[in-house]
Amino acid sequence: MKNFLNVGCGNKYHKDWTNIDMASNNPDVMCYNLLKGFPFNDNKFDVVYHSQVLEHIPKEKAFDFIQECYRVLKKNGTIRVVVPDLENIVDEYKRYLNENLINPSKGTEANYDWILLEMYDQTVRNYGGGLMGKFLQQEKMVNVQYVIDRIGYFDRSIPNPKKFLSKTKDAFKGNNKAVGLIVFSKKAMGFTIRKVICAIRNFFNLFLGEKYKLGNFRLGGEPHLWMYDRYSLSRLLKDVGFRELKIKNSFESDIPNWNLYELNVKDGLAIAPKGLFIEATK
Repeated sequence: MKNFLNVGCGNKYHKDWTNIDMASNNPDVMCYNLLKGFPFNDNKFDVVYHSQVLEHIPKEKAFDFIQECYRVLKKNGTIRVVVPDLENIVDEYKRYLNENLINPSKGTEANYDWILLEMYDQTVRNYGGGLMGKFLQQEKMVNVQYVIDRIGYFDRSIPNPKKFLSKTKDAFKGNNKAVGLIVFSKKAMGFTIRKVICAIRNFFNLFLGEKYKLGNFRLGGEPHLWMYDRYSLSRLLKDVGFRELKIKNSFESDIPNWNLYELNVKDGLAIAPKGLFIEATK
């Protein structure tokens, strides 16, 4: 087993790593409340990695979370952090804002609508999938390729736009919840556990009503609680004590044999192509 740690792994993990998440029924993934620190000794790992996790951590707890990454990492070890890239999203927003002010078309308007959702929807949504889910359920999406290019591997692996639309519609039927740090899915959880959780949730929803459902959702892990750009994320890492910061992409890493683990790349395609990738050294 590699002396590598994958934090908040969801369903993107490798069996040769130590994988940990807030909830899991997978024997290859340790279950632990990541907001309470990590259940590992100091200076244990050569690599600490997390992708699409930090933005779900409350901003006031981000320093402590990154400090835990620092604590369990060996001296000269590598941290790799992947988050949605606020700078890239803002650049795309400004690009399509200007295009629509000068020479709008159905395509530029659709791209504008999508990038605005990337910026705000997962922060303000009050139900699973949010307005992004509704966008993906359109009968005739005029900017399929743009959305596929933004989302990355999961959907780019579907070459036929009709199949892409069909798959995304199925994923968001009934506000199906992909809950960020805490992912409950048919593959991730056993039938009995899933049944118990659904029964408990339905009980509280029935007797406590809309306010309970809203509060439960907002605290459930799906909404983004903060966004980062290369300056703010670099500053956070430096404040904790990391050095030698480097901007990477899905394919690039100082971690040995990185692409073999298929954590940011699958079948030669990037999983989060427009994200922000930063590596640093303890």
